[in-house]
Amino acid sequence: DLKIHNKLIRPQLHGGTIGKHLSYCPDIHLEHDQNSFSISFSALNYSEYGRVHYQYHLEGFDNYWVDARNNHEAYYANLPAGEYVFHVKITNNDRSIVEAENSIRIRVYPAPWRTWWAYCIYFLLATALALLFLRALLRVRAEKEAARRARLEKEQEQRVNRMNMSFFANVSHEFRTPLTMISGPVNQLCANPRIEGADKNLLHIVQRSVNRMLRLVNQMMDFNKLENDTLRLQVKRADLIACLQRQVGIFRVNADDKGIDLNTYGLEDTFLMWLDEDKVEKIFNNLMSNALKFTPQGGKISVGFDVIDREKAARLFGLSADGRITQYVKVSVANTGQSIPEDKIEKIFERYYQIGNQAEGTYNWGTGIGLYYARSLAVLHHGQLKASQSEEGSGAVFTFVLPVNDAAYAEDERVTEQSNQSEAFPLAAASQPAENKTGTDEKQPTLLVVDDDTEVAHYLRTLLSAHYKVICRFNADDALKALHEESPDLVLSDVVMPGKDGYQFCREIKEDLQLCHLPVILVTAKATVENQVEGLDTGADAYVTKPFDPAYLLALIKSLLKNREKARNMLGKATQTDKMEENILSPQDNVFITELYHLMESELSNPELDIARMTELLRISRTKFYYKVKGLTGESPSTFFKTYKLNRAAELITEGKYTVSEIADMTGFSTLSHFSKSFKKQFGVSPSEYGK
Repeated sequence: DLKIHNKLIRPQLHGGTIGKHLSYCPDIHLEHDQNSFSISFSALNYSEYGRVHYQYHLEGFDNYWVDARNNHEAYYANLPAGEYVFHVKITNNDRSIVEAENSIRIRVYPAPWRTWWAYCIYFLLATALALLFLRALLRVRAEKEAARRARLEKEQEQRVNRMNMSFFANVSHEFRTPLTMISGPVNQLCANPRIEGADKNLLHIVQRSVNRMLRLVNQMMDFNKLENDTLRLQVKRADLIACLQRQVGIFRVNADDKGIDLNTYGLEDTFLMWLDEDKVEKIFNNLMSNALKFTPQGGKISVGFDVIDREKAARLFGLSADGRITQYVKVSVANTGQSIPEDKIEKIFERYYQIGNQAEGTYNWGTGIGLYYARSLAVLHHGQLKASQSEEGSGAVFTFVLPVNDAAYAEDERVTEQSNQSEAFPLAAASQPAENKTGTDEKQPTLLVVDDDTEVAHYLRTLLSAHYKVICRFNADDALKALHEESPDLVLSDVVMPGKDGYQFCREIKEDLQLCHLPVILVTAKATVENQVEGLDTGADAYVTKPFDPAYLLALIKSLLKNREKARNMLGKATQTDKMEENILSPQDNVFITELYHLMESELSNPELDIARMTELLRISRTKFYYKVKGLTGESPSTFFKTYKLNRAAELITEGKYTVSEIADMTGFSTLSHFSKSFKKQFGVSPSEYGK
């Protein structure tokens, strides 16, 4: 019999420990938890039952035969996995003769976690852990190396930045001397009552530009001090509202020029507090410059002033609690237009960071240091500056806070002695630009000036208004609208503008059938050959780099308008395009005029030919057709049809093949008298005299 854990095992046909009774010597199959068992045995000798002598031996486990004497059972516990053969024999009394022997095979299966495939898994796991450890080790080393390289690069960048800032600060310092020499005389000329009109406007443009350059020079020098931590506050008691009102008055001129509604809230009274007027003006100027630059024509800028308590300031700006400060002033500058992406609101205050390619346009924050500089000044003033989305749905809101209490400032930050706190180069309030006095002269050509910088646009208007009727727009979309409404004779456009740039604007003009005949001049500070090639590739007729000579610009405009007038005169005399000079028309205009000539030739004898019929045959809208013919020829379509018929009549008369009556009929004139009268009006002689 077989017992496992003292439990008798019965034979099972399928999947059991034994397949038949042990007397048939079947193989014994034991699982890993059945390795404690006993086998009982007996010899078939009934006469000598009591004197039978047994010995057994488990091959593979026992090293010798076990003398069981008269015991009929063998016990094994915790037998290791493996294959064994259990032998049992009987001997005579002196053990010299083996009278009988038998054996049975035993197989103990290992535990699942000790099988070969388990060890393979262990090996793979160990290998994976080793690889992960190695990878982590390599990653740590790589990160340390990257951190080391980043530290070295940062140190190198800081060294280069210090060198650059030192260089720019030195150059900026050198700029102050010539700018001072320019600013003084210009201010004196502006105050001269004998200078007025257009000359006065030109001086105001120079004055504002000089003051703007001085602000930029001072900003560069302050920026260098900020980097070197040497910029210090100089606070004194002053009227903050009066300071803000002065700055708003300066920007209101440009806002009016651009058609922007500039409103103020809370600036009606006075508010005395400790402040560094120079730093506050620079913060406010940066915010207003950005707002004015990125607000579209017809948009709105709002400047607000309020006083808030410490808890509200800490909640809005994350300021640390300071028991010395109980109140803050809050100044906000909000503008309509494109919004700042939510994930870029904090990034725009990083040094040299710029937003680009927003909503398929360019939303570029200048050089990338203005907002960084403004926030640094606000923090230096123990306040803070932040940006947020406009509650109206589009646009941005910039808000800065400054402490009201004088306890916020240390003794070395206060101006103890009465000193002159005014700017070395004060800004004079610029007068409104003079009205265009040439507007009543309808014969003057009309120019469309497109530039997002109101100062440049105002200068060009002042320069050109003596010779032309000038229309100013400040972005490409408004300019395209003005092209259809005002029908100018030439377009003068800047290249770098928010939204569509000058290249895209020029390309849209040249791809529009109604507008492609208009000469386009691109004016920009991009002076490389590649930039000029790019501008001419868009179809521009000329490319002018800044700074430009006013005489050259006037001569260029005059030349382009003269060429356009020459093309009009030729179209008024020609009857087919192959007789015209090469390149006098653009390819698109040449195709249009050729089709128009073919159509007029085929309808030459039709006295009922009118605009409706022509637009139907050319598959073009009536309005577009009218402005296209008017723009190319300088005449209305009906007048141009009549001129063409008379020119063809003159050609037929010269050929001498037909009589005057036949030619009048061939060219669509209903009566001979009408034909003779119109012909004499056109050429100064009668048809018969012309033939002679």
